[in-house]
Amino acid sequence: MAPPDRGDTPRDTGVLAQAGIAEDSNMRHSAEELASWLEFLLHPEEHEYDRTVIYGTEFGGPGHKKEEPGPVAPTSSDQPGTVPSDAQLPFESVLEGYHVSQFIHGMSAVGSPVVESPTNALAPGAATLHNIWWIGGKGIPSLVDQFQQLGWEGDASKLTFDFLLRLQTVAAQVHLLAEQLHPVVPKYAVIIKGVRHNLKQAADAAVAAFEKKFAEKPETDISIDWGAAILAGIAAAAVTYVTAGGGIILISAMTSAWSTAFTDAAGDLLKPGDGAPVTGTLWRDLAHSYLDKQAEILTAGKNEIDQLNRTVQNALDMFNSDPDIQQFIKDFGAET
Repeated sequence: MAPPDRGDTPRDTGVLAQAGIAEDSNMRHSAEELASWLEFLLHPEEHEYDRTVIYGTEFGGPGHKKEEPGPVAPTSSDQPGTVPSDAQLPFESVLEGYHVSQFIHGMSAVGSPVVESPTNALAPGAATLHNIWWIGGKGIPSLVDQFQQLGWEGDASKLTFDFLLRLQTVAAQVHLLAEQLHPVVPKYAVIIKGVRHNLKQAADAAVAAFEKKFAEKPETDISIDWGAAILAGIAAAAVTYVTAGGGIILISAMTSAWSTAFTDAAGDLLKPGDGAPVTGTLWRDLAHSYLDKQAEILTAGKNEIDQLNRTVQNALDMFNSDPDIQQFIKDFGAET
């Protein structure tokens, strides 16, 4: 149910565009519905319904504020139990001081990364890490074994074989680093997917709570459950990342297989959770409850990404401090 005389899309969609929530985003409809309700609640001057009426100012006092559901009584009427007309008492929004952008801040934070589409930048990265891992663990050792079977002798052969042995030592170290980094790429993608899922579900719960409050005007707490996904533990979890065969993966092959592999990884890591419901009696209570959920979701996602970032940084530190790798780069690296 949309607000009176409004649709599920806000009159001003610029706030959604500015937040980077694209029209084809799976969060877009939820963001639109939430923004439409917020736009309605933040502009009581445009309608005769829910507002905060300021009582007592006619006597020179500071004024007592109270939520009133409306509709506002006409100026000429004197109907018991109705809200005094705007001409008689000042009023403000039930969410005075808030802005729509605060409520879609979370969706804005994860609106841009492309993680599910086969054309995303993570698929080639996953293929590259797999290839580095495979070359270090299988490719170079196989090359060393085959070289010894060539029957090539002489000084050039010895120099080449010595180089391959050094390369094998370095490749083995890089293999260990790539083994740590190999599952990081799908984990980044799954965390973004999980954050988006939770933010969308929380926004839907907030809209459901707004609809219930407007239609039923309950005097006790509204409580709306939402289907949370557990984000904690993704960074530390084991991931079976299905790849095409046991050897080198072409970038094009990885790109075409990404959606399936990503869906499998997401299914393994995103478990159903019990998120605390969106609750409250007053409009501001419901808003606070939703904003708390938004902050909790973003914090959980950030904590998981921070753990992945530490994994990447540790691998880079190991690479930069490994004497065999650094000496090999010094001896055989390209001159700059």
